[in-house]
Amino acid sequence: MWLDRIDIRNARNLSAVSLTLSPKFNIISGNNGSGKTSLLESIYLLSCGKSFRTHRFSSIPMQGSLWMGVYAKLSSDQQRSIAVGLEYRDGKNIFKADGQRLKKASELANYLPVVAIHQESQRVFTQSPKYRRAFLDWGVFHVERDFLSAWQNFNRSLKQRNAALSQRGGRLSSVDHWNIALSQNATLIDFHRSHYLSRFMTLFNQCANQLLLLDGEITVDYRRGWSDKEEYLAVLRSSLARDQVMGYTQKGPHRADIVFKVNGVALHEYVSRGQQKLLVCSLYIAQAMLYSQIVGRGSIFIIDDISAELDSQHISNLMNLLNDLDTQVFVTTPADALLGGDLFPMTKTFHVEHGKVTEVL
Repeated sequence: MWLDRIDIRNARNLSAVSLTLSPKFNIISGNNGSGKTSLLESIYLLSCGKSFRTHRFSSIPMQGSLWMGVYAKLSSDQQRSIAVGLEYRDGKNIFKADGQRLKKASELANYLPVVAIHQESQRVFTQSPKYRRAFLDWGVFHVERDFLSAWQNFNRSLKQRNAALSQRGGRLSSVDHWNIALSQNATLIDFHRSHYLSRFMTLFNQCANQLLLLDGEITVDYRRGWSDKEEYLAVLRSSLARDQVMGYTQKGPHRADIVFKVNGVALHEYVSRGQQKLLVCSLYIAQAMLYSQIVGRGSIFIIDDISAELDSQHISNLMNLLNDLDTQVFVTTPADALLGGDLFPMTKTFHVEHGKVTEVL
């Protein structure tokens, strides 16, 4: 499934944008601050109801505007077109898909799975485990149907256990009930994560080898959040006193981490800054490839400022790898000539200037 058309109203500096898109390559050029990233942000909003640029949704609507809207038509070779949309009015979000109002933003992902590479994507290698968990769980969520319910049930039980732990002088009789509920869901979460990684790593190495030379295989150290030698229920029970002192549950899948390595060295320490970007691209391309293999349909792939830190040869290699991918691609660049878009069929180029987007014919 791909984005056939998108309409944007009052998002950042994009007051009124209506575009008919290519099902394969869409290249968006323009100066910094023109609105290129805002266009990608709008696509991303339709996939999950969140921005990759800010946690404050109220900062996305155009200054002085009372509302914002992003609407799209999704097309497919196998099924009818589907309309999806997002509106922000009076401090509230409204999400719609296929003529129905959605209860949660997460339901958008079932219609429009988007893999995004942007300025902060290298955090998956260099910063806290929450970014690596988010990367991993995006992949698992889209290919394992019961993962979301297990994760939601785990978090509900975690909140209840933490609430009981934080009650000073309170009785802890209810804690073991939550221990059992947590253990059941944690086991399922851990199984899906480890199974996903075992399939993912082959593709990650394959993509990385096409974009850069590494003198060794990339491996992953998966740390599930508690000892591999103990059942989670036993860990929860044995750590009760320590958890009560801290006031929260210290171990579990909410503390999981993954560390990528080459020859025993953390991957981001093994390569240069430019190589890091290529590895980030390899990481997310492998994720899109695995999604396509398992689900049987493509995703949407967006890269903000593809030419940053990459020379023309590496950009060409990256574009060729994306061309082989079963996905619709959106890339932004200040210099569209570097991308060699004329080498690929089904390419559309758009130019952005002061919030106005026009197709380059």
